[in-house]
Amino acid sequence: MDRARRRVGQTKRHLLGGDDSSRRVIEETSYYKRHYVDRDAPVHWRRVSLELRGESLCETIYEKSDEGIAKITINRPERRNAFTPRTILELICCLEDAKEDARVAAIILAGSGTEAFCSGGDQGVRDVGGYVGKDGVPRLNFLDLQVVLRRIPKPVIAMVAGHAVGGGHIIHMLCDMTVSADNAIYGQTGPKVGSFDAGWGCSVMARLIGPKKAKEMWFLCKLYTAQEAYEMGLVNKVVPLAELEKETVHWCRQMLANSPLALSILKASMNAVDDGHAGVQQLGGFATKMFYSHEQGLEGLTAFKAKRKPDFDQFRK
Repeated sequence: MDRARRRVGQTKRHLLGGDDSSRRVIEETSYYKRHYVDRDAPVHWRRVSLELRGESLCETIYEKSDEGIAKITINRPERRNAFTPRTILELICCLEDAKEDARVAAIILAGSGTEAFCSGGDQGVRDVGGYVGKDGVPRLNFLDLQVVLRRIPKPVIAMVAGHAVGGGHIIHMLCDMTVSADNAIYGQTGPKVGSFDAGWGCSVMARLIGPKKAKEMWFLCKLYTAQEAYEMGLVNKVVPLAELEKETVHWCRQMLANSPLALSILKASMNAVDDGHAGVQQLGGFATKMFYSHEQGLEGLTAFKAKRKPDFDQFRK
């Protein structure tokens, strides 16, 4: 019986992150010391100027650090960072820039202020055909943002303070990981305002927390605390609000020490399960890129340029 209790205790500590003594044991290992990343090192952001359709960014803030982290902030605090079609276009623009910048290895997605990460679509500009932009055209380009978040070959961490509800809740779920402040609130409110997301907003949620809990969240439109979200598997870690950016940057720095190609393929592999042929296509693309640098791929290219028959027999084993 005592042995069984010890086993249960060990399992519990493993699942909950361990107690202080077990953490000290980990920190004394050579692996930990070799790969230690300073949690308290300051981060220095510089503002990045981008133009979208001839105009500067006005609903987002885009920043980068010299160490390889990009931070994209939804900047509509007066509307609890609710998004408009312009907001979505700017987010996509920033994500595409971060994707193409070889110096960027990790991306943080945040909301301006401490009251809201994102409260979803701005209902003030919603019409029968979607969300109406300044050009008067109704759009649902939020779906385009979802595709970009799933397919961008770099890890994206949601840094959540305050409300992440509605479409904002879906954004954080589609990010690869979520670091949450202890003041965060999570939930879906769509059915109360005549809206819903029957795509990834349902399937990814059901994958994260299970169908029963996902139906509870959608059907009842309940809101959940950060701790409740953590316990159901919606977020990776909960920290005090004052520690939120430090912890999120720390996670990014740990990823900076890892193989970027490995992280890209791991992300594509995990997403391929839910993304069908599109997911397999992305995973296949990574395999093609790797093959280009393989000796067989190089033999084919070299033979073509030299106008000779490729010698693949040398590789048959």
